[in-house]
Parts: sequence; C-alpha cells; structure tokens
Amino acid sequence: MKRAQKSEYGLLALLELARDYGQGPLQSAVIAGRRAIPAQYLQQILIDLRHAGLISSGRGPRGGHELARPPEEITLLEAIEALEGSTAPMECIRPGVQPGCPQRGHCVLADVWRRVDEATQGILRQVTLADLARQEEARDAAPMYYI
Repeated sequence: MKRAQKSEYGLLALLELARDYGQGPLQSAVIAGRRAIPAQYLQQILIDLRHAGLISSGRGPRGGHELARPPEEITLLEAIEALEGSTAPMECIRPGVQPGCPQRGHCVLADVWRRVDEATQGILRQVTLADLARQEEARDAAPMYYI
C-alpha cells in the first residue's frame, strides 16, 4: 500500500532522532538537511509528532527536537498512526468512519481489506525505530568495494 509523503518524511525525521538519541536535541534544520526534507513541511510534521507524544521540542539556541521515549519503545505502527491516523488501505474499514458505500454490510472486499490492514499492523508493530537505526548504521558501516 502506498503511504503518504508525510509518513515518509516523518519516519525519516524519527529515524534521524533515533540515531542521535541520548545526545541532546536536534534542530529541525539539521534534520531537514541530513534527510533532504523540505524545512517548512518538516515543521508541520514535527508538530504532529509532538502532539502524538513521540517527540519533545524545546526553543532557543539549545533547543530542538528529540524522541520522547527510547527508540526501542516506538514502533512504526505508532509513528504511522500519528502521521496518517490509520493504516487502513480503504476508507470503508477505518475505525469510526461511516462510508457512503452502497455495498456496506455485504461487501466481500471489506474482509480482504481488513486482513490486509491486520497484516500491515502486525508487521509495523514488530519494527521499532531502534531496529531501523541499527540497520541503517550497519549499512553505512559496510565497506564499499570499487572496481
């Protein structure tokens, strides 16, 4: 399923904060520069992540953003739900949504979409920011061979 650009940028920002976890806050300009995220858009994303309780932010010369909890405690499911609200691939299965679909109540596709969503949530629930940070660090540390 295609995720929104907001989620892609938000996950990259969280990954950057996970990699620097415990070293103090990162300014949004640093995050934007390292991850090639448009600075204005990043500001909006960081606000959403702060409201969801995933990051904390401070102002001033020593201010910036940092994870509100250790990266081992933040799953991709939690992050995507903070950024998009739901992992559901179709509106008709989003919690609390009353779709106007004429097939509502007897649509065979709804069961398939629910199973897709359950599988997606299961995978995203198993992956933490710490897992991704370790994978990225290992990839960055791997030697490059040139011929």
